[in-house]
Amino acid sequence: MPTQPPAARRLPFPARLKQLRDLLPELLAILEGGREQDWYAFVWLEETLVRGAVCARLEACNQETDRGVVFRIQAGGVHHEHATNQLTPAALRAAARAFRARVESTPAAAGTAPYRPLPWAEELARPLPCELREQLPAGVPAATAWVHFSPPCVRDPRRVTSAILRRLAAQTRGRILDESARFRAQPGHGDFPELGEVRVAARQTLHTQIFADRERRLSQMLPVTLLYAMGVSAAGTSGRAVAGGLGGLEIATLTPDGLREAAVVPLLLARAERLTPGHYTVITGPDVTGVIAHEAFGHTQEGDTWMKARSVAADLRRDKVRVGNDHASIVNHPGVFSMENKPFGSNGSYFFDHEGELARPQLLLDRGWLGAPMTDLAAAQALALPRSANGKRESWRRPLMTRQTNTYFTPGDRTLEQLMAPVARGFLARHAHGGMEDPKGGSLTAGTEYLEEIVDGQLTGRLFLGPAGGHVELSDPVFDLLARIGGKTASVHPGGVPENKYGGCGKYHKESVDAGCGGPWILWTSVTCG
Repeated sequence: MPTQPPAARRLPFPARLKQLRDLLPELLAILEGGREQDWYAFVWLEETLVRGAVCARLEACNQETDRGVVFRIQAGGVHHEHATNQLTPAALRAAARAFRARVESTPAAAGTAPYRPLPWAEELARPLPCELREQLPAGVPAATAWVHFSPPCVRDPRRVTSAILRRLAAQTRGRILDESARFRAQPGHGDFPELGEVRVAARQTLHTQIFADRERRLSQMLPVTLLYAMGVSAAGTSGRAVAGGLGGLEIATLTPDGLREAAVVPLLLARAERLTPGHYTVITGPDVTGVIAHEAFGHTQEGDTWMKARSVAADLRRDKVRVGNDHASIVNHPGVFSMENKPFGSNGSYFFDHEGELARPQLLLDRGWLGAPMTDLAAAQALALPRSANGKRESWRRPLMTRQTNTYFTPGDRTLEQLMAPVARGFLARHAHGGMEDPKGGSLTAGTEYLEEIVDGQLTGRLFLGPAGGHVELSDPVFDLLARIGGKTASVHPGGVPENKYGGCGKYHKESVDAGCGGPWILWTSVTCG
């Protein structure tokens, strides 16, 4: 009989952190005991385990662990924080007492009333993604009950070693070299030189995060897996492929298209043409589509950007100005645990944010009309808007801000072939190469590694690099760009969640966090390319 594939299982709370977890309610009592009427406090504990390997001409492995605690007290309208990695019970109790004393000695500011956290009964009266609901205990959890979340994994991340990752990277590198050799052995390809280099990185990060305030006690384990491959031609042109997201090592495998991207595309790009700058019809794949969503009304719709008067979106929403056509709908969703054609989630996903807010989707842009911004607790109070689950920090060492999770355009009703059919001449943009935005001025640029030519609705096989021989930039005022969406591909995902690619986000001083971005294939009737 054929062997059945192993079942996916959720990760239980790690026993090694139980003593620290069970100390958090005591630390919370030290922080706000007797001041619950005029203060709000929480405690945040996180542990990050990273294992990785890189295989090129030389191989290297790494493994690191980081662990820390953050105390937060809101008093007199001011949010105070203290962080430490001195994690013995005695050191934590002393730190909590000293932090409270420091807050009590600080003159109170007039204004904002203390935050009142929702009890579980009120929380559960609001819609929740099914992945959260099915992990909750029956009935209404007590405020003192620990609730644990984790996505299902086939390959247990706790058993993955650096040696396993090294083998995966080495095997993937071998597959890319073999694929490149097969391409060069085909008739007419004998004059293509060998790849100059192939570099493959395999990494798995296991985040364990614990939150406690007076109404809830939460924990989550988030395994983030990445397989990254880059092939480089002798001429210096490169092709990249990425696999990964929220899940076990079973999701770290390159598709045939991914193999070709690292093995063959670098050779083809060495002979690619240079693009003449101008305005073109462009169809973007989920990778590039997601970067446009992230830069268009991702950063512009971050609550702390509104607070600092650095976003044009606040004025546009107040004045009821439409910023796109009927196709222009953008969602930010921290709870993407499955998506288009994939049973696993995006690396920007979690069950609750770093302030204990449970993950729910939010419509940032609805058919060209702006919705409310994403918020963290401070932004929600300052702007008198609802909280969303977007309070994130790079690590316990860094400040918390309003950050994106998974930002994507909603699907449409076409096929890719239908989008391409009316294009007399234009380009397909599959692979992203970064992006930037101007939240105050309302413009963006999104990079793509190269463009594939479309003529009379068909791909011609001609590839184009940027005018200087590097990647191509797609750049326009956001409102002009969002008015030129000509169609979007449909989704087969039950929840209508398109593919969100593995990604990240840097903000302000380049505080880096995981952030998936995606969407359907989108036809843009005119984009400035150069």
